Amino acid sequence: MIGLAEFIVPASEVILASYPILIKSVDTNLWTQVFVRNLVYTSIAAFILGFGKQGFSDVSLMNTSGGGLLNLFHVGVSYKAFSDLPAGNAMAIFYAYPIWNLIGAYFIFNERIPWYQMPWIVLALTGMLMIAQPNVGTLLNAEKPLGLLAAVFSGITESMIYFFFRLLGNKETTFRGMFELYGGSFAWMLPVVGLASLFANANTSLPKLDLSTKSWVPMILFNALVGFIGYSMRFAAIPYVSTMIFSVLSFFGIVAAFVFGYLFEGEKPSVLAAGGSLAILIANIAILSQR
Repeated sequence: MIGLAEFIVPASEVILASYPILIKSVDTNLWTQVFVRNLVYTSIAAFILGFGKQGFSDVSLMNTSGGGLLNLFHVGVSYKAFSDLPAGNAMAIFYAYPIWNLIGAYFIFNERIPWYQMPWIVLALTGMLMIAQPNVGTLLNAEKPLGLLAAVFSGITESMIYFFFRLLGNKETTFRGMFELYGGSFAWMLPVVGLASLFANANTSLPKLDLSTKSWVPMILFNALVGFIGYSMRFAAIPYVSTMIFSVLSFFGIVAAFVFGYLFEGEKPSVLAAGGSLAILIANIAILSQR
């Protein structure tokens, strides 16, 4: 039987696939985008935790510091990958993270994939490659090895964030995990922001915050009304869905990104990409029907 969690995962992927639209539409730097996201997520999670029975008593300093660094590293390598590589190459390597999920689940939780579902997983991966359409020549030549390495780590760290919430389990609150992950990132960013303010007039390479209202208002609204809801849905569903189901459903993210690119950026869909979307849809329906 298909449960609520199986519907929440693809819904969250569709919501979060709209993030590239925000990044492209707001004229500001990456540092400001990440800072505002962490600020908004930390504030909302703290507000919700404050009204809970346990409050902040269960918040772990180790999870907060370690999770915060993991999240910042994930953002950094993702940005490096997408700035150095063609979008299709970066996407194809990043969306290997469901495979990392399955490998990790095998070793951590001893989860095994039923043999009869393997063809559908392969079909979903094929559909992803049809949409991303990586340039195989540049991948094999490794023209930008650091970009390739960053893309690999972007997928691995995405998988590590998955296990961060999976290991919390369904007895822990989703918002505690979000406070630890994003609050930790925000805490690590604050000293850099402080140093950048102190040496604002000096010729330093410290990242600068863009404080313009025209940038902050849309970012705050988007992160509060779209981003936080999307991520809280995704993280809340993790303990209730098997790693295999979650991983295959995650491919809805690349389908949604493809659709949003067409609707908001005027990116014309190719027959190959449309076929890839159909392949992912068929694979998901087949796997869910076999439960």
